[in-house]
Amino acid sequence: MCMFLSRLVVLVVLAGAGLALGCGQKDVPLAPVSGKVTVDGQPLTSGSVSLIPDVPLGNEGAQQASKRETGGLSGGTIGSDGTYKIYTAGKEGAPLGKYKVRIIPHVTEGKDDKETPDIGFKKEYTDANKTPLHFEVVKDPEAGRYDLKLTK
Repeated sequence: MCMFLSRLVVLVVLAGAGLALGCGQKDVPLAPVSGKVTVDGQPLTSGSVSLIPDVPLGNEGAQQASKRETGGLSGGTIGSDGTYKIYTAGKEGAPLGKYKVRIIPHVTEGKDDKETPDIGFKKEYTDANKTPLHFEVVKDPEAGRYDLKLTK
C-alpha cells in the first residue's frame, strides 16, 4: 500500500509539473529580418520599418502571436546607410509569415506648423492600409529578400 501511494504521489507531481510547463507562454520562433531601404536607388538615411501581419494573406497566426506573446508589432530603425534590422519584443527577428511593410519617416519640424514636411518618398509607404510594400518572413532568407525599394 505504501509503495502504491508513493508511486501515486510521484505521478501526481509529474503530471502537475507537466501541466505547469504546458500552461506557460511559448516563445514564438523568430527568423532574422534585415535589409536596406532605398529611395530611387539612394539609401534612406533615417526613419523606421514596421511590419504589420497581413491577415488577408493568411498571417492571422503571426498577428495573434505578436499580440499575445511578443507584446506588439515587429520593427526596427533605419541607419544612416539605409540598413535596418527587425526586432520583436526586444529579440532580433520576426515571426514567420506574410507582412505589409510600413516606412515611418524621421521628420523634422518645419518653420511653419501648417507646412507639410517633405518626407522624401511617396506618402503611401507610411500608411498600413495603402503600402505596396510586403514580404514573407521565412526561416532561411536569401540575400536581398528584405530590401525595400521606394520611389518619390
